[in-house]
Amino acid sequence: MINKSSFLIKQLIILGFSAFGLLVVFELTSIDIWLNNFFYSSELKEFGLRNHPFLTQVMHHGMKTAMYVLGVASIVFAIWKLKVGKTLLTARHVWVGSLGVILIPALVALLKHLTNKHCPWSLDIYGGSVPYAGLFETHLSQFGTGQCFPAGHAAGGFMWFAWVVALWFIYPKFAKIIFYLAILLGLILGISRMMQGAHFFSHVLWTAWFSWLISLVLLVIFKLIPDNELILKNR
Repeated sequence: MINKSSFLIKQLIILGFSAFGLLVVFELTSIDIWLNNFFYSSELKEFGLRNHPFLTQVMHHGMKTAMYVLGVASIVFAIWKLKVGKTLLTARHVWVGSLGVILIPALVALLKHLTNKHCPWSLDIYGGSVPYAGLFETHLSQFGTGQCFPAGHAAGGFMWFAWVVALWFIYPKFAKIIFYLAILLGLILGISRMMQGAHFFSHVLWTAWFSWLISLVLLVIFKLIPDNELILKNR
């Protein structure tokens, strides 16, 4: 039997250590810049893949649309399963998963407007005009408002974390599959934009961090796991 409080405490500890690790690795080193340099052409003074048709039309616009369509489809399917019965799903499970795939992209988009961080392609080290600034440094108002942190596009993959926590205690094997797919999709979507100069790798990882945090908050709000669902027969 698994205790809900122990599970949440463990996840919060993981979130705390991972946040510390992200800050140490990316704020005290130049790994972000080193990684983006692979996609920047010093001769052209631009990210050579910025307007690449495949990355723009398929990976950016196409995949974003596909993720949101699939997100809506997952909500409809979960509601249908709930109505027809013969499932361990309850209304609370459906609420957590459904709200997650809606709120995670929305809240990440909101954070992008609040954090005022510019995209790499706007920075002076990459041919732009804005000086590079760390996560806790601010830009002067003369450079306008940046809207590139965290990585919004990656949220289309990491939003599936909501269904992971929603299903973890009733369909653990399926939840694990979704978990790994969410990581894979989030990284693919985030790195594709990173290749175009829209984000640093840390932006992508912070999106994953915020997505997992939002999922856990929903888990707490809806008190998802009653005692009779804690025995994991399928694990």
